[in-house]
Amino acid sequence: MSNSTDRMLPVLVGIDGSREADAAAQWAAFYAAKVHAPVRLVHAVPAGDWYGSAAFVDGGALERDLRAIGRGHLARAAAAIHDAAPEVSVDTVTADGTIASYVSKAGAELVVLGSRKSSVLRDLTLGSNSLRVVSHAQCPVLLMRNALDSSDPARLIVVGVDGSEQSDRALGVALEIAQTLGAPVVAVNYWGFAAQAGLGTGFEEVDWVSIRAHEKHWLETHVETMHEKYPNVALSTVSAQSSPTRGLRAMSASASMIVVGCRGRGALLGTVLGSVSQNLVHHADCSVLIVR
Repeated sequence: MSNSTDRMLPVLVGIDGSREADAAAQWAAFYAAKVHAPVRLVHAVPAGDWYGSAAFVDGGALERDLRAIGRGHLARAAAAIHDAAPEVSVDTVTADGTIASYVSKAGAELVVLGSRKSSVLRDLTLGSNSLRVVSHAQCPVLLMRNALDSSDPARLIVVGVDGSEQSDRALGVALEIAQTLGAPVVAVNYWGFAAQAGLGTGFEEVDWVSIRAHEKHWLETHVETMHEKYPNVALSTVSAQSSPTRGLRAMSASASMIVVGCRGRGALLGTVLGSVSQNLVHHADCSVLIVR
């Protein structure tokens, strides 16, 4: 994301006619108005081989109907943005294939998708469109759960910090968005030493007081340099002995969004997207912003 006040790249929103997508478009307009960025609404139409023999039977009527329905979804979302934020420039695109394929090639300031809690089983058997978009996008992807909560400046923006390059980028993006929205940020590090080492807090030879003090000092020192670029953002820290997944999910109940880096090291390390990130995509109570 750029530090400039006026953004050249658009905020890109996936539109599929759902309430979640419409809410994502409304939030994107709210954010774009603040940073003076255009909004691009994208509706994806499946590639030709998706239709199978239907294309030969109906002469392409199914594809034409899907395109017409998509244009209707785009027009409705664009009209809603114009009513809510007439100063925001909006364009619409009908993309062939998948939204993930489109965002892999399109430059964007931010990708915003309507989202709901899902299940790991569903994503393993059917595939998750959201996860594919995150994997293909070249910019941060916001999975919008609740547009009102995500734009509420009283609610916290929570960012996971583990010392990796990816989490540092996530912290920078979180601070930038917080400055734009006037929201406070909480930088959190769940070190989970006892769980990783197979120890309990009652293990007599471990100086837990010193460990906690060390971890807290590391976190506060680590985030301070980045915070100097955004001095007007209220920043606090949480350092706790817990798993990142458990800690971040608990904080999502009162946050506007959770921000995490993709493919972080240490406790945030996972496969493909990262185990913590994937868990939040499935189960977080608030919006989730994935920063690559």
